[in-house]
Amino acid sequence: MALGEKKRGLIERIGVHFECKGMQPLFGRILGLMLLHERAEVTFEEIVEELNVSKSAVSNALTYLQAVNKVVYHTKPGDRKRYFHLPIKDFCTEMEKEMMEIVKVEEVLEEVLIERGDNNSEFNCGLVDFLDFIKFFKKEIPLIFEKYKNQKQK
Repeated sequence: MALGEKKRGLIERIGVHFECKGMQPLFGRILGLMLLHERAEVTFEEIVEELNVSKSAVSNALTYLQAVNKVVYHTKPGDRKRYFHLPIKDFCTEMEKEMMEIVKVEEVLEEVLIERGDNNSEFNCGLVDFLDFIKFFKKEIPLIFEKYKNQKQK
């Protein structure tokens, strides 16, 4: 699949998006390639060729993306190649897990407030507001996904 200029630009934007989230740009570019590829799956060789990156960089990126459950692969009978793709069918489960990871900071913030004592009440008030939001968000996460599933069933 030869990528056109528009698709290459979109892949680059996806890479930059993930780079802003602290990931290596190649991780996002690989995800972008999988999203835009007509088969929605790519081989190792296709990634190297389409993104014009080294085999070792692709190998390291795929190892990481598989470890964090962003990419999975399958094989085809009689074909030794691995076909990498996004586990898009499980996106709700994965997204809910990620959101619940975000709110784990609640426990730490509770301890921080205890340790801070009455020092700098203005800062503490802001911290309490943030903690209140985290608690609210934590409570709402399952409801958001339940509402989404109910909406889809209609």
